[in-house]
Amino acid sequence: MKKFLSLLFFLPIIVFAQERISLTGNVFDGVTFFPVDNANIYNFNTKQYVFSDKNGNFKVLAKVGDTLVVTKPAYKQVLVEIDEKMIKSKKFEVSLYYKAIILKEINVYAMPATYEDFKKEFLNTKLSGINKVFNVTMSEEEKMQNTPAGSLLDFIPGKVGQAIRSPITALYNAFSKKMKMERLYLEMVESEDEVKRLPLKYNRDIVSSITGLEGEELLNFMTFCRFSYYDLIRWSPEFILLQIQRKYGDYEFYKAMEDN
Repeated sequence: MKKFLSLLFFLPIIVFAQERISLTGNVFDGVTFFPVDNANIYNFNTKQYVFSDKNGNFKVLAKVGDTLVVTKPAYKQVLVEIDEKMIKSKKFEVSLYYKAIILKEINVYAMPATYEDFKKEFLNTKLSGINKVFNVTMSEEEKMQNTPAGSLLDFIPGKVGQAIRSPITALYNAFSKKMKMERLYLEMVESEDEVKRLPLKYNRDIVSSITGLEGEELLNFMTFCRFSYYDLIRWSPEFILLQIQRKYGDYEFYKAMEDN
C-alpha cells in the first residue's frame, strides 16, 4: 500500500516532466552577432516548426531529449538537443555560421555573356588600339595563327599546366565574374579546415576572457568589432586575439567620448 501511495504521489511529477513546455530561443550570427530572421526551427520529435522573427526570437514547444534542427540558406545547419538547463531557464540561444562558400568582396564588371562576344566587343571598342601597342590582335587559336609569335603578353601564366595566349584572354580572365568566382571558390576550398575551426577561433567565451565583458555589454562589443568571415578564416588564432585587444581599445575610447 505504501509503495502504491508513493507511486501516486510522484505520478504528477512524472507526467509533468514528460509534457512539452514553451521555450523562448534566439538565433544570431556567430561572427557579427546580428539576429538571424526567418531561420527555420524544426522539432524532429514533434515534426512541428517555427520561424525566427526580425530580432532572431522564436518560441517552440519542447521537452528534455527533443532535437531541434535550425536551418537557414547560406548557413550551416545546427542541431540542438534540449536539456534540463534549457527547460529550467525556458530559454536558449543558437549561433549560426556561414557555410564554406563565403567569398571576399569583389568588384563585378559588366561582361558579355560569352567569351566570343567579349572578343568582338573588345576589338570594336575605341580602346582596342592597345592591341597595336603590343602588335597583337588574337591568339593563334583565336585567329588562325595570325598573331605574331613572341608578343609581350604571350604565354602569361594562367592555370597550372596552361598558358594565356593573348591579351584578350588575359583581360577576360582578369575581369570575368565567372573566373573570379572560380578562383575564390578554390581559395575557400583550400581553407575548408579553417572554416570548420572558425567557431573555435572566435566565440563569446574567448572575447569575454580577453575583455572581461559579459551579457549585453559583451554583445555590444562583439557587434562593434564587425570582423568579417573572410578575415577570421584567414587569420591565425593568435592574430585574432590581437585584433580583439585592438578593437577593445577602440571600444573603450569611443565609450569615453560618448560619456563626455
